[in-house]
Amino acid sequence: MSIERDYLMRQMMQLFQVLRKILGLREDGEIEEAQSQVRYFYRILNINTDIQKLGIEELLYLLQEEKKFTNEQIELFAFVLKEQGEMADEETLRLDYFRKAWFLLDKVDKESISFSIERQMKLQELNAYLN
Repeated sequence: MSIERDYLMRQMMQLFQVLRKILGLREDGEIEEAQSQVRYFYRILNINTDIQKLGIEELLYLLQEEKKFTNEQIELFAFVLKEQGEMADEETLRLDYFRKAWFLLDKVDKESISFSIERQMKLQELNAYLN
């Protein structure tokens, strides 16, 4: 059990580092490199499905049932979706990423036993984009 927990902790740290890199690159205007890091993020999670083509329910099924992600992994995944929305050229694609990110974060927020200011801020930011 502790080997599995150690693996998950290492993976979470790796995912968090990639997410920080995505944020920094996007903020610096290095969109192509940020998108490359998004692809790397998905490779770490072994996600070969085109997330863009999945509906919200299909995405949730993929993450929870097929991949057996924890809420922490789903939260990081939602943060990456938000960043993809920030980088999207088309408004419909941008809103699709934002909807998916909001739905996943809301789900995590409702199920989580710990309060997260960062999660609340992301939810409010996504609400502003969607309304």
